[in-house]
Amino acid sequence: MLPSPVGFYAHHHGAGHATRTRLLANALPRNVPVHVFTSATERFAGWERGQVHALPPDVTRGRDPALDLLQGQVLHYAPVDQPGVQQRMALLADWIARHRPSLFVVDLSVEVALFVRLCGVRTTLVRLHGRRDDPAHLAAFGLAERLIAPFPAALEDAHTPQWIREKTLYLGAFSRYDDRTEGRVECRMKLGLSVDERVVTVINGEGGGAREQGQWARIAEAVPEWTFLLVGQVMASGSEPGNLRAVGRQDDTFPYLRAADVVVGSGGTNTMFEIGAARTPYLSLPEPRPFDEQACKMRALERLGLTRIVDPKLSPTQWREALERARQQPVGEWDSLFAGRSLRDAAAELLAPKP
Repeated sequence: MLPSPVGFYAHHHGAGHATRTRLLANALPRNVPVHVFTSATERFAGWERGQVHALPPDVTRGRDPALDLLQGQVLHYAPVDQPGVQQRMALLADWIARHRPSLFVVDLSVEVALFVRLCGVRTTLVRLHGRRDDPAHLAAFGLAERLIAPFPAALEDAHTPQWIREKTLYLGAFSRYDDRTEGRVECRMKLGLSVDERVVTVINGEGGGAREQGQWARIAEAVPEWTFLLVGQVMASGSEPGNLRAVGRQDDTFPYLRAADVVVGSGGTNTMFEIGAARTPYLSLPEPRPFDEQACKMRALERLGLTRIVDPKLSPTQWREALERARQQPVGEWDSLFAGRSLRDAAAELLAPKP
């Protein structure tokens, strides 16, 4: 007889929620059935570890979701007369009633976490960085059996209360590139880069771009001794300086990270840990996010000396000094972060009922 299934909810914004869901689900024992619920099913294309259920979108065309946001209440987003929201909750409730999951991991939605808990299911809520002391987050944190932080305790926000820390399982740093062993020279040869040129890779994640391409063109013109590689959601305009290459989206970004002397990226969790897996110096441009998530995360990483937060008003000519300083940035502290609690150990702890 198979064990009871484990359910997962993966939010649709950005790639981080789906990436964490896949990795954590893959760490569960193979005989545990896995069911993932998401309105971003394309992020699970080709994934065979579990069954993926498509949830209808919780927004409708022509209706601004920002107008439905709630401030200072027990829910963040609970729009009235929104058919998609009603259908999502009905699908979740029906599946729970029929399959009686042993656990539901929510990454990340206060509303889904509270709803699943009201359905009588043990609930684990993924907890990200930021100032999440509003009533909605505190209610979800309090009702969840466990919280899971996809980062080591050394990167905890200084303002996080002790009771939240005590019910949190902290993971070691992890990424999809943890098993990669290619060296910098090997990656440069693969990308057609010389061994001695100075290379900066700019990563634009799926949750948003660090800067517009026109700005990077001006920076590259001001710092001609560096080669700039723009990876992600960028389009070549045909007027870039010769030391800037817009390489576009890449399924495998590791060679670009590992080949670089410096990587510039946002403060996204995937971005942070993939750069860490490459052990490359990191300049961060945190993007505006609810609850100051990326800014808080990068401040925590900066405390450990593993990034420098770049002033968004930095002029093109000032980037020369920023890049040269970053080249000297130590990366050894990543070793201890990646040596923390493994996904497999975390999965085993989650399956065991909390005493």
